Amino acid sequence: MNTQNSKETITDITIKTELKMSHFAAITSRTIKLDMKDIDTDIIIPAEFLKIITNEGLGKNVFYNLRQNNSDFPMDRPEFKNAKILVAGKNFGCGSSREHAPWALKDAGIDVVISSEFADIFKGNAEKNGVLPVVLGEEIVQKLLQQPELQELTVDLESQRVIEKDGTIHLFEIAEFTKRRFLENLSDLDYLLENRSEIKKFEKKRKEHLYF
Repeated sequence: MNTQNSKETITDITIKTELKMSHFAAITSRTIKLDMKDIDTDIIIPAEFLKIITNEGLGKNVFYNLRQNNSDFPMDRPEFKNAKILVAGKNFGCGSSREHAPWALKDAGIDVVISSEFADIFKGNAEKNGVLPVVLGEEIVQKLLQQPELQELTVDLESQRVIEKDGTIHLFEIAEFTKRRFLENLSDLDYLLENRSEIKKFEKKRKEHLYF
């Protein structure tokens, strides 16, 4: 029996993804402000809403407990209906590693979260699911949180700038691959398949050195 041909490799398979990534250049939007630190993933989307098998429909329950305790929560007000930018206190996304947190934010229309600090696992999950985490200095974030509630911000990924309505500019850093992921609408699998020829070369070389 020829077992060599019975095994498929990544280069033999066409893979389709359903990630809701979108081309990202610049976004201008009113901002939802949460002047709280240590907003964990259970605050973002409580565990009771995790019994799903898709990433759709979570947005209606994002920040569920905060909304239940505040009838004037920004996400429930018509003037913030199309808000795409969230500004929050430091250590955003701490707690459990649930990927449902960025799913819920994205489904609720949030494309950018600005904070002075993100939990590492949340940050990685957000980047893979089309939510851009932007890190600015703590003093800058506090300034943004104190702005008038209907204030707009522009997040320009190409130039890596957050621009206030009065023209004040705040630069932010971002990993080159993460930037490319958003600008070119790339998922991890897209990147992997983009390097298919190199993977084939590696597979061929590896087979030549196998003794069984």
